[in-house]
Amino acid sequence: MKSKIYGLLLASLMIVTLCPLSVSAKSVNNKAKTVTVSQTNDVITVSKNVKVNSTFSSPKALGIKKAKLKRLYNIVSDNTKVATVTAAGTVKGIKKGATTITLTSKADGSVYAKINVNVKNRYNKQKLRLMSAIIYAEAGSECYAGKKAVGIVIMNRVRSKDFPGTLKKVIYQPGQFGPVRNGSLKKALKLYDEGRLNKKCIKAAKATLNGDRVVTYKNVKTDMSSYLFFSGYVSGMRLQIQGHQFK
Repeated sequence: MKSKIYGLLLASLMIVTLCPLSVSAKSVNNKAKTVTVSQTNDVITVSKNVKVNSTFSSPKALGIKKAKLKRLYNIVSDNTKVATVTAAGTVKGIKKGATTITLTSKADGSVYAKINVNVKNRYNKQKLRLMSAIIYAEAGSECYAGKKAVGIVIMNRVRSKDFPGTLKKVIYQPGQFGPVRNGSLKKALKLYDEGRLNKKCIKAAKATLNGDRVVTYKNVKTDMSSYLFFSGYVSGMRLQIQGHQFK
């Protein structure tokens, strides 16, 4: 009987010794560990087209609130000659070209977002040709301010409900512009096509087609947004630049 009991005990001991123990890591590693999680966010990048003298809201483009932008980020333009940006995030196109608007954290200077801005002109080749020619025909001998003022009046008419709604229709409206009747506009168009038109007339055409409505004459700036008429003599004139009166 004793020999049987000893045999059973010996067998049990051999089973315990031969079977591996399964121990959970939890029972072994009782010491707590501190884990630091660092989150890296990709820089938000969007692209926007804007025309010269037009604006768009960068907070809206990025899908964030304006107050959040002003509170948390600095915003700058890489090229202010192409596009500018205010602290509130309003981007304005200045001249044709490309630039980048960058938002950086006020806390650590990290880049949050970039807006690739493409500034486009507000005119095509045909409009530039026609405007340059009419400015030359009407004010070819005038100073740059006088050339530009003529272009502004024409563009104001394009925008006015009292005149035809396109540049071509405004210029060719019956009884309005002498160069259309006397043939000098046709000659100016030929000069433009030959590359011989006065460069300042082309410069004035570009400025006015792009929405510039301010002239500087004798160191005085005048906003001509409401001017619709010009001639050698205009009753009730508000501005005179060399040989032209404007109102």
